[in-house]
Amino acid sequence: MTTFNKDNPVRGWTVGELRQALENLPADTPLLAYGPTAPGSDAVQDYIIVTAGFGSQDTGDGRGQQPTREFQIGVAYPASAFYHSNR
Repeated sequence: MTTFNKDNPVRGWTVGELRQALENLPADTPLLAYGPTAPGSDAVQDYIIVTAGFGSQDTGDGRGQQPTREFQIGVAYPASAFYHSNR
């Protein structure tokens, strides 16, 4: 179980669960993530997925950056979420 907040335990998905959810989708299907705009908020924000891969961290043992066990997906605000002053 992955817990993101000790007061609100959330079970994170495994790679297998994500694969199963995506199994029958065409390869060119757009993929968005969404999440709360702030902790505890009922409002949600759409995000686009911009990176995926294993992270790294320095464990302090002199070996420098080492890959982590968790596969991470990076997100960003979609361009439509930004204010455009030239409109």
